[in-house]
Amino acid sequence: MWLLNTDKLDRPKLVEVPEESAPRYAILSHTWGKAEVTFQDIQELSRREWSRAVSQTAMAIQKKKGFIKIRRAAAIAADHGYNHIWVDTCCIDKTSSAELSEAINSMFRWYKKASICYAYMEDVKHGYHDRKGGLFSLLCQDSRWFTRGWTLQELIAPEDVMFYGGDWGYLGSKAHDEDVRISLAQITGIDVRVLEGVIQPSEISIASRMKWASQRETTRIEDAAYCLMGLFDVNMPLIYGEGTKAFIRLQEEILKSSSDHSIFAWMAPETGSNEALTGLLAETPQHFANVGNYRRMPPSASQGSATWSTTNQGLRLSLFLLPCYDLLDFEIHDDYYAVLECVLRRGDEAYQSPAIRMRRLYGDQFGRIDPQIVNLVTTPSFEPNNGNGSYEIVFVKQKPIYAVPDFMVSFSNIRQFSEPEGSNFCSPCHIIGVWPEKYWDEEAATLRTVPSPSNRIIGLFRFFAPLYNATVDLAVGLRRKSGGSWVAWHLQRPSTGKPLHQTVLSVNGYLASRSQKPQAQSPDWLANPWKEEGGGQYIQIQVQEMKVHGRLYNFVKASTEAKLYIPDSPTVELSGPEPRLQAVPEWLNDGSCKNLWTGINKDLPAGYAHQQSAAGTTSSLLENTGRRNSILELRLTELEVKAPLRTEDLFGDVSAPNSLNYYLDPENLASVSERRSKIRISKPQGSRTTPVTNHPLQP
Repeated sequence: MWLLNTDKLDRPKLVEVPEESAPRYAILSHTWGKAEVTFQDIQELSRREWSRAVSQTAMAIQKKKGFIKIRRAAAIAADHGYNHIWVDTCCIDKTSSAELSEAINSMFRWYKKASICYAYMEDVKHGYHDRKGGLFSLLCQDSRWFTRGWTLQELIAPEDVMFYGGDWGYLGSKAHDEDVRISLAQITGIDVRVLEGVIQPSEISIASRMKWASQRETTRIEDAAYCLMGLFDVNMPLIYGEGTKAFIRLQEEILKSSSDHSIFAWMAPETGSNEALTGLLAETPQHFANVGNYRRMPPSASQGSATWSTTNQGLRLSLFLLPCYDLLDFEIHDDYYAVLECVLRRGDEAYQSPAIRMRRLYGDQFGRIDPQIVNLVTTPSFEPNNGNGSYEIVFVKQKPIYAVPDFMVSFSNIRQFSEPEGSNFCSPCHIIGVWPEKYWDEEAATLRTVPSPSNRIIGLFRFFAPLYNATVDLAVGLRRKSGGSWVAWHLQRPSTGKPLHQTVLSVNGYLASRSQKPQAQSPDWLANPWKEEGGGQYIQIQVQEMKVHGRLYNFVKASTEAKLYIPDSPTVELSGPEPRLQAVPEWLNDGSCKNLWTGINKDLPAGYAHQQSAAGTTSSLLENTGRRNSILELRLTELEVKAPLRTEDLFGDVSAPNSLNYYLDPENLASVSERRSKIRISKPQGSRTTPVTNHPLQP
C-alpha cells in the first residue's frame, strides 16, 4: 500500500510499504469533489528539483481544493503523532486496473487497521461544540457524507472516527462520545453495538447490513456492490461496465459462505403488476430499504447441513414451501409461500418469519412473484413431517422464464416457402402481418411466446387469401394449467383492415369486457365480433398442439374453403351419352383464371381421349367414349383469380369422406381437391345436368 508522509506538508511524498508491516497511520474519509489530487500529482510534487515549468505545475496542484484538504488532514495527523496518512484520492494509482482492484478489495481492511480515521464533512459549516444532547445530529444529519456508498465502510471499519466540519472544526468522536454514537445510529440505521465495537458486522443479518446501504449512492453503478465487499468479507474482481450484475455477483459471493435466508427478504418497488417474475437476488441495495430486523436461525439438527449452489440452471437450494390459497380458500396450484429461515421475535412464544411467494414454472424450476411483497407468517416448526408444508429442492434463475410453447405457422402459409422461385404460383392463403413483430422469426415461421398479463393476447396473425380477396385476423393467447403446462386459445374474425396495433387493442378490449362493464362508446367488436371459430367465410384456421423433438409447440395453419362458379352456359355440355366440351368457356379465358387446368393423368384406361384446347389455357379435358359413366378428370395446379368465384351452383355440402358415392342429380356427387389434386365429376349416362352447391375443397 502507498502512504503519504506528513512531515512535508507542501511537498508530501508517497512511500510504498508492505501491508503486513505498515507503520501506524491515519486515514481520511471524505466525499470527492471536482478538484481532487491524483497519485500522479503527488509524484509531481515530490520531485527533487523543480524547473520553472514544474514549479508552475506544482503551484497549480497546490491550489486545488483537494490538496488543501489533504494538507489539513496531514497536519492534524502530524499533531496527533502520526508520520503517515492514507488518502484514497492520491494513494491509489488508478491508471493501473490491477492496483485499483487490489485497493478496493483491501480498503475495508485498511480502514480497520488505521490507528485513527478523520471524517471530513465539507458541507457542515459549524465547528467545535460542547456535544450536548443531539447537537451532533442537528449539525450533521443532512451532510452528503452520510449519503455516499463508500463512507459506510469508512464509518464501521475503524475503531475510532473523529469528525470535522467544513472549516476543520472538531465535531466529535465515534469511540469517545456516546451522543455521537447515538446520533450516528439514528442517522444511518446501524446498530449502535456495531458502532461501539461490542459486536462485529458479521453478527448482523445480511438483510440488515444491506439496509444500511439502501439509502446511499455511488457515482458508478458497479460501486454500489464494490463498496460493500469489505462489509460482507468477500472478494471479487472488478468489472466496470457490468452494471447491476455487479450487485448480483456480490450476493452470489456472499452466499458461498453464508446460510442466512434474510438475503432473500428484499422488496422491489411497486410496478403496478403483481405478475412480475424475478429471481431470488435483489438488483440493487435499495430493495432492502424496508426489510425488518430479522435474526438468523441457528442450524437445525434434524435437517443437517443444507447447502445451496449456483448452477447453469439457477440458484439451487432447499426451501420450506407452504401451499397458497385464494380469497375463497381454494388452493392455488403451483403457487407457494417460501418461508425463510429467519425470525422476528414478538413475544416469549411468538415468532414470525418472512415468506416470499414462489411459482413453479415447470419441473423443479421456480420464480418469485409479487417481489414487492414480503409476508410475515407464524414461524413453522420446519420439521419434515409438518402437515402444512415441506422442504423441496428448487432451482431459481435470476431471470426466470415460463416454459411456454411458441406458435409455429405452417410453411404453406409463408410466401417465400410456398411459392417456388420464378413461378407464377399464388399461395391459397398466406400470412401478411404478425404482432408483435419483434418476436416474429420469419425464417423459422415462429412467433416467440412471451407470457402476457391476464386478459391479454400474446400474438396476432393476419392471413390473406388472394383467390377470394379475403383477410382474417387470428388472435392467440395462452392459459396456465397446473404443473406448469400451458394451453392455447384463439379468437378470429374477418379483418377490418385497421393496423395491427389497433386490432390488438380491439381484441384486448373484447377480452376485458368479459369481466368489466361495457365501454361508453360502441367498440368495433360489437359490429364485427371476435369468435373462437368461423372468423372468415373462405379461410379456415386450425391451432393445435404439436411436439417437435419432445418440445411442445402450437401449430397454426390457415387453409381456404374453395368455391368455384360455372355459369349456366351452353359452352359446357355434360348431358347425353357422350359428354363433350363444345367450346372453352369465356370465363376461363378472360384472365381471371390463369392455367386453371394443366397436366394430365398419363395412366388412364384405354379408350380415353385427350382434347387440347386451341386457346391453350385448358390442357386436360378427358372424354370417356367407351364406358357407361362419363368421367371428366382435371388436374388443378394453379389458380389466380382477380375476383371471387362462387360454386354455389356446382358444389354442394358433402358429409361423407368419400364424395364419389354421390352424383350430380340430388343423389349425385361432385368431388374436388384443391391445388395439385384431381377434380373428378362422375355422371350416369343419360342423366340431366343438375348443379349442387357449397362443396368445400379438401386440403
